[in-house]
Amino acid sequence: MATTLVTEIQRAQARLRFLSRADRGALIVRILRELQTHRHEVLGHVPADRCVWIDRLIASVSSTIAEITGMPDAEFNRVLNEFEKLMATLQDVSNAETRLKTIH
Repeated sequence: MATTLVTEIQRAQARLRFLSRADRGALIVRILRELQTHRHEVLGHVPADRCVWIDRLIASVSSTIAEITGMPDAEFNRVLNEFEKLMATLQDVSNAETRLKTIH
């Protein structure tokens, strides 16, 4: 997961009042693509029953992009805060797994 996405989310939060609905949508789609990439590349070997959480998140975000982009600024900012934390956590976990694999 690219650190640049976390930075992109932080920049969007700083410029939130100036983001158009299209800008918001593009950011949510970018987040969605990163989640899908993580699901396939990092969790692809994990049994499906252990990945229900990310599959549900991907499905939920996919089906509610319009609603998310239309949220008032404060609510959209809260959503971005949660995505920022999630992306940072997924990146940390992925990096930790890589480090562990190289040690063994």
